[in-house]
Amino acid sequence: NVEISSWAQQEAAVLGTDGKAVSGALVTIYCADAPETPVGALYSDEQGQFAFGPLEPGRLYHVKVFKLSDNIRALEPGS
Repeated sequence: NVEISSWAQQEAAVLGTDGKAVSGALVTIYCADAPETPVGALYSDEQGQFAFGPLEPGRLYHVKVFKLSDNIRALEPGS
């Protein structure tokens, strides 16, 4: 959960467990009182950074981050 306290554009970054920036992660934001409907969605940049704004002050938001792994096993026909 992220609480935003001003109308100013809020910036953040997605970091992996190794502390390195994660680019291309899907970042979505929802109002806490309407978790089914996203307020915004975007992808993190090369430095893992993303920004939503303006956001309503004093309102509680939920931020979800999704990133597919590069470790993908291709399915072979007939398997």
